[in-house]
Amino acid sequence: MTKNIKNKVFGSGILCLSFFLVSFGLLFNIGTVEAADPKPTIRDEAYSARYVSQSIPDPITIEAGQTVWLKFNFKNTGTATWDNAGSNYISAYTMEPRYHNSLFFGTGWYNPSQIGRMAGVIKPGEIGEYGIPLTAPDKIGQYREEFYLASENYSWVKGGYFYVDVKVVPKTAVAPVVNIPKEEKSVATNTTQESYEGALLVLNRNSVEAIGGEKIKMILGYQNLGTATWKNFKISADNPTSLAVTSEKFTLADIDWESGTVIMTGEKEVVPSGFLREIFYFRTPTKVGDYTARFTVSVDGHNLETLSIPVSVTSNAPSHYQAPEFDLDEDVVTSWLDYEPRIRVGLWEPDSEVQVVSYLDDYFVFSGIEKKGVLTKERVGHLTYKDGIYKFVGDGLEFDSTEYIRLAPANDPHAVVTLYNYSRVVSWKGGANFNEYRGAIEYRIGEKSPDLWVVNDLLMSDYMRGIAENSNSSPIEYLRAQAVAQRTYAYFVKESDKYGIFDVVATTGDQLYLGYKSEAQLSRFVGATEDTRGYMATYEGKVIITPYFAHTDGRTRSWTEVWGGSAKPWLVSVPAEYDNGRGLYGHGVGMSQLDAAARAEAEGLTWEEIIKYYYTGVEVEKIYD
Repeated sequence: MTKNIKNKVFGSGILCLSFFLVSFGLLFNIGTVEAADPKPTIRDEAYSARYVSQSIPDPITIEAGQTVWLKFNFKNTGTATWDNAGSNYISAYTMEPRYHNSLFFGTGWYNPSQIGRMAGVIKPGEIGEYGIPLTAPDKIGQYREEFYLASENYSWVKGGYFYVDVKVVPKTAVAPVVNIPKEEKSVATNTTQESYEGALLVLNRNSVEAIGGEKIKMILGYQNLGTATWKNFKISADNPTSLAVTSEKFTLADIDWESGTVIMTGEKEVVPSGFLREIFYFRTPTKVGDYTARFTVSVDGHNLETLSIPVSVTSNAPSHYQAPEFDLDEDVVTSWLDYEPRIRVGLWEPDSEVQVVSYLDDYFVFSGIEKKGVLTKERVGHLTYKDGIYKFVGDGLEFDSTEYIRLAPANDPHAVVTLYNYSRVVSWKGGANFNEYRGAIEYRIGEKSPDLWVVNDLLMSDYMRGIAENSNSSPIEYLRAQAVAQRTYAYFVKESDKYGIFDVVATTGDQLYLGYKSEAQLSRFVGATEDTRGYMATYEGKVIITPYFAHTDGRTRSWTEVWGGSAKPWLVSVPAEYDNGRGLYGHGVGMSQLDAAARAEAEGLTWEEIIKYYYTGVEVEKIYD
């Protein structure tokens, strides 16, 4: 057979599918003869498919014991719609021999010979995505695995044959690098369509164990994989997150840092395929405990990556040690909070069991506040509720409880968990399944209603990264203004206790929150949230509500004009000249997104000036570091 008849699938639920493919069977040693299509009996040719593309070309190299995610695209060439919520969902089975157990089987597969269902609804002529995680066996060598698509309980899919060639290599001693499909990498695009993309090639340590206050050397090396030449770089750091204590403030700062959060900046020209290598130092926190250090590397204002490094402090810093202090800029107001707030997001009202998995961290499993055990990474947990009883089954752990179930990262508070059987597709976002979220997950009945919810409990910074209400190519000052408006809105609603068991909903009822996968699509907005970390709009010393909308007809509306009630002095009508002739799209109160983006571009306004234009008489203050 020729390579172009490989049929590979990827549904809008990338993760669900990725789990499925792993369960496909053994990969055979690759010979010099191409494999032949096994041609199973097709019951109904209305189910037909044609391979379009895959994210990583064969042969795919995987270190022994490591997992690589692949994306496969299939076009529905038949006349039947692939409705993957029904009983005739599309999945794939191992072939040659048929239904064999795969060496690459792992978490998320239905069983060792069947990949899980494709997510979403793919109509005739449309392209579906299928995600495949392959977990390599320990035996080094070259393998081939063959599959065939099927409409479950009904028919094989005509043209549904595909295979994967894999080269398993020895595991290295350096930190593993997750092989992310190209379209999921953090890519920012400017007006000339230059891309900013980098690959981490050098990292001298992926964990730290030391006494408090010890100076730690870090070496980072990135290759420029984009089309733009890098001219400037910045390495910054968040305050470390304690895995045991969340109310105390800690710092990683060394006396050589440029500020309390900026480690170093510099000018260095790095052409495409060139290399950036830098050395810096940080100090471990002063008190015994386990922490996570986060370092962000950016070039020309575009974030390449945020690294999370576990830090274990084995003993308190010596009594003579004093952490460095940095003067605040005059414009920076002392934080109102001495810690970063968390926010709880109502994600999903499931009507059946919920399946969860994390690929990068173990998750502690709780019944209420009682720790019951650990769900190891790459293992699937099953959560159900019936007649007042919650049930958890997974990774050898099983229990019933009258208390809600909570899963929280064991090591990294920014870890990502996947809602394996949840399909959330947003049509204008490219058909991806947005079912990955940072932080903790809770499965519980509401307090203000009897509805069953999946709730995402996470740090405010991680929530901000997952908001998906902007264009990645918008002017950066506008994106920063949006970040401040959206953070302010979220914190205000959080403090109002509107919903009970969560603070905001994940839809435009509050803000469109799509989680981890949105970060790759909106990398420049992610950078804007980090540039404005902790800043919110206030009026007379209080955090306020800051609505925003798409565009208006030349002026914004006041709060009372649209919603009545008591006037809000910061929400009055202001001109929106760049919206003239467009008409009202949205409620019209607060910031017009289109007008603000145009104003930033045409007038060169800063993000703070934009905020103060649309929200009359407000101040912009740093509420937390």
